[in-house]
Amino acid sequence: MWKKIIFIIFILSSSIGANSPVKDILLSKAVFQETYEWQNPGYRVRKIVPATKAHKGAVLIYVNQIINTSNRTKKQVVIDNPIPYGTAYLRGTSSCEGVCKMLYSIDGGKSYADGNDLFVIYGSAKRLAKGSEYTHIRYIFSEIPPHAKIRMAFKAVLK
Repeated sequence: MWKKIIFIIFILSSSIGANSPVKDILLSKAVFQETYEWQNPGYRVRKIVPATKAHKGAVLIYVNQIINTSNRTKKQVVIDNPIPYGTAYLRGTSSCEGVCKMLYSIDGGKSYADGNDLFVIYGSAKRLAKGSEYTHIRYIFSEIPPHAKIRMAFKAVLK
């Protein structure tokens, strides 16, 4: 019971934060779940439904939207999106509409780099960071036109 309550709290409270507040930019979020349904014998259809209940191993899709509510183009908008607690990011699943640069963090958002430049070092061994080790995704938009709506998304597996 407590696990479900904690999970729901984390889904509702997972935050999107700009480095510094940006006037006239609205941020919103939604969480969906990938499910599969059998239509005919041997034919399976993938469905995306709002996440209300999820179980261990469920693939969740986090969709964030920003809206520029002003009549001016916003420049250099940065959205830092933490990977929700209790989930593991699926490497290579982050995306955004339009043009944005995506950087990742494995140290709680202290530093960011391209996914191919994130390494974990154990003693003298060095390896590329796994998606499950990512803690944040940073979306960088060089500009957002007036009244534009832009969505960002990524997938994570419930631990």
